[in-house]
Amino acid sequence: MAVSFISSIRYIKPDMHRAFVAERLKALKHQLDQEIRDTTGAASLRLATWNLMHFSDGGAYDRTTESLLYIAEIIDHFDLVAIQEVNHDLRKFELLMQRYLGGDWDYILTDASGNRERLAFVYRKAKVRFLREAGEIVLPEGQEIVAPDQENATRKLQFARTPFAVTFQAGWFRFKLCTVHIYYGKSADSSPEMDLRRNEIEKIAVFLANVQKAEKRSSGTDANMILLGDFNIVSPEHRTMKALLDAGFVTTEGIRDAASSLSGKHHYDQIVFKLGEKRVKLGASGVLDIFKSVYRSEDAEHYAREADIRKITHGRDGEPRDEEQAMTYFRRYYRKHQLSDHNLLWCEVKTDFSGHYLDAVAAGHDPRKM
Repeated sequence: MAVSFISSIRYIKPDMHRAFVAERLKALKHQLDQEIRDTTGAASLRLATWNLMHFSDGGAYDRTTESLLYIAEIIDHFDLVAIQEVNHDLRKFELLMQRYLGGDWDYILTDASGNRERLAFVYRKAKVRFLREAGEIVLPEGQEIVAPDQENATRKLQFARTPFAVTFQAGWFRFKLCTVHIYYGKSADSSPEMDLRRNEIEKIAVFLANVQKAEKRSSGTDANMILLGDFNIVSPEHRTMKALLDAGFVTTEGIRDAASSLSGKHHYDQIVFKLGEKRVKLGASGVLDIFKSVYRSEDAEHYAREADIRKITHGRDGEPRDEEQAMTYFRRYYRKHQLSDHNLLWCEVKTDFSGHYLDAVAAGHDPRKM
């Protein structure tokens, strides 16, 4: 198993903070080994989705060496990760891929669309193969999203941020993977913005379900669809989640009822499946608590006293914060800006069908028809 590159830790100052980061990185590795690697099969595909909150957006969101070490370590415990909110400026993203993840990894990303955001897939080349099919999804005429307010009821829209679909293969498993960042707007359930949010979810789910049917008709193959990303889903019982399930997609118990927001109150992110290949099995799944081992609430005192990070110890006006103010800023803002305001969502997909294949051959079935 490849490992992330940690040599950049030597650039962290002062010495006391560098030692502290080393301990936190060790704790993060232990957490990820216990929760991800020890609960999943080595031959399985470890799939994840993560909204990285204005990644490469500069300013308050400019990631430090410390945070890039943590982000790389988290990604490296998976094989394929969909990332939302990659900014139009790719310098930090490319630095993450080249210096912290390295040559064992590759990526595919979109151009910048709504809010100057990109969608990205990063994948481990030894486990995942890009099958040269990729595209941003534009709804056909007659299937567009209708503006929900009365004044513009006949105005037809595309997605606020264009979904991105790519075909991959992992082991015996060939699949189309689509990532989204669904429109948010106002959160009141009766608002036109909530209607638009639900409409976007419904449209992308139905579109992919129709693509699956069309591929079955044209080629006779059982297409596998996976839809994931930041849907801004309100709750497992809300109509935003129902829009996904009504199109025939399913999720796992470990994902469906697990909140992905840091507060534990919102279920924004989701991974859902519409699998034509019946041999595919879903394994362990869940939500990774990104602040369980690093940037913990109890670390606020260290950052206020020892880290010497100006963003924490000084306000925008350049005036020093007192220790209590610095600790508050660390907890409320800094750590989210360095990692994210979303936890990571993940699922194991068992992609080795060789046993099933050999059993069928041993039973006398023609392997050319399987």
